[in-house]
Amino acid sequence: MNEDGRPVRVPLIVYELFEPVTDHAAAYAFTTVERLVAAFGEAQPWVVTSIGPLAEALGERGATVLLDPRVAHERHNWQPADLAAYAQEMR
Repeated sequence: MNEDGRPVRVPLIVYELFEPVTDHAAAYAFTTVERLVAAFGEAQPWVVTSIGPLAEALGERGATVLLDPRVAHERHNWQPADLAAYAQEMR
């Protein structure tokens, strides 16, 4: 709540973790939006962040960051309808 007693919306960032070839969960990070789209398609929720704080936060939880990973192109995790539903849920 703010000083007027009204609720304040706090931004929430959710990281999707994957099980990589190693034994640790990982967040995939990309150096460009184009690389993200090439790996996972256009229907991706994403956020710009510094890799240092991201890696530190994940490291505290036993996870890591993979930068520009190669991924299988068989299926995208997020479809356009998924992204629309997620955006609606976050409002």
